Parts: sequence; C-alpha cells; structure tokens
Amino acid sequence: MIAEVTTADVRAAADRLGLAGRAVCLHSSLSSFGRVRGGADALVDGLLAGGGTVLVPTASAGFAAPPPAGHVPLPHNSEDDGSIPAVAPPTGYDPAGDIVDREMGAIPRAVLARPGRFRGANPLSSFAAVGPLARDLVAGQSAEDVFAPLRELAVRDGAVLLAGVGLDALTLLHAAEEDAGLAPMVRWARVAGVPGAVPTRHGGCSRGFERLAPDLATLERRDVVGASRWRVYPAAGVLSAGADVFRRDPLAGICGRPHCRRCAARLIEARPR
Repeated sequence: MIAEVTTADVRAAADRLGLAGRAVCLHSSLSSFGRVRGGADALVDGLLAGGGTVLVPTASAGFAAPPPAGHVPLPHNSEDDGSIPAVAPPTGYDPAGDIVDREMGAIPRAVLARPGRFRGANPLSSFAAVGPLARDLVAGQSAEDVFAPLRELAVRDGAVLLAGVGLDALTLLHAAEEDAGLAPMVRWARVAGVPGAVPTRHGGCSRGFERLAPDLATLERRDVVGASRWRVYPAAGVLSAGADVFRRDPLAGICGRPHCRRCAARLIEARPR
C-alpha cells in the first residue's frame, strides 16, 4: 500500500531533482499522488519550501466571445472547431479573479486562492504564480503574448514538472512551435473594462506532443512521489529542443485524429507555398 504523501515528501523530491529555489511550472494531477495529507496546498507548499516559485496554468475558456461583426476569418485558424461561442459571456476576465476551467484541477485552484499570488493577463490561457518570482514570471503575459510566462521561466533557469500527466500537458512546446514559426491559434474574449471582443492568442492541439518524448529524453529526469510519476525538464532546454524539432518537421506534434480541426489547420499551414 502506498503511503500518504506529505509536504516533506514533495520537498525531498524537489531537492533530489534540483528544483529547490528554482521557478517551476507545474502541470499536474492531484489524483495521481494517491492520498495527500493537506491536499493540493501541501503539494504547493512542498515546492515552495526551498525558496522556489510555482507557476501553473489557469485557463478560463468561459470568457471566450464571438469575433466582432464583419470579422474576416483568419487563415489556418480553425475558427469552425466549435470553441467559439455564439454569445459573449456576461462578464469579462479579470486577473484578480479566481475563475478557472474545471479541468485545470485542484492545484491551480489552490494557487489562485493564495494571498500574494499573481496572474497573467491572457483572458483564455493565463498562468498564475506564487513565490519570490511570481510577479516577474507573469508580468509580461497579455492577450497577444500568451507564452510570456514560459519564456521568462526559461530565462530564469526554471524547470517544468509533469506530475502524473503526460507531454500533452507541456504547454512550453506550444511556445517552441511559435519559435519555429508556427502561429498560435487566435480566439476572442471579453476582458473586464475593455469594450468589445479582444483577439487572444493561445496554443493549438497538444494531444500529439508525447511523440516528442525521444527528442526530449536526454533532458528528462524522473522520480515517483506517492503514486505520482514525475518528469522534470529544464525550460530553456525544452524550448530550444522543441523548436529544433518543429523547424525540421512542422507536423511533429499533430495528434493524427481524423476530426481534429486544429491539427487540420496546422496541416494546411505547413503545406509548401
């Protein structure tokens, strides 16, 4: 029987993996750990204990809005994939708020509930952070620059921790796609205090990212905490290696599902002109 996971267990694993005192982007599944004494907060505490900073995705698709009247569809943008609502939401996104998509999980919600946390300004694909570098990591994020927190993470020698989730959760690979010249998707969203719909960038499909595992294998470190399998990568290394892969093969990350319109748009974008 797997023992109950404690804050001390998380701190010890962070030390073993060289994460103490560093900024860490955490993509996670709380249920992957089994029993956790103190729940999501205990896991965040364990990563903060050595003086580190925790960065988490806090997406909020509920603020999506239809494009403005007269909008001409953008090329290769899969605007008919069903994610654009017909009616705008009643309220706009506010970084001070705590609204987050349910599928983000308990750990991002725990970070958003903490005093002193900071949240980025992208209304659909924000990141939030807590710890000494929290403000610096998210300050540059906007509707136009969705991946700014991840680039800042790389500049500051940060790491990415996948705790019980796969490479399909590794948003940093979308930033690598952008570095390789592949454009992010564009949607529209309501933002508090801003009239109309704001064009907002965010990543496309990530279901095929596990295919890049061999390309990232030399960067990867592994551990197990409770029942949760951890994979840790240096952010700068993933950004560089991923961009190299996508430059060689712009379709390296497509999922292969026959009805994925986002990957279909990527196929069109990658055709020789």
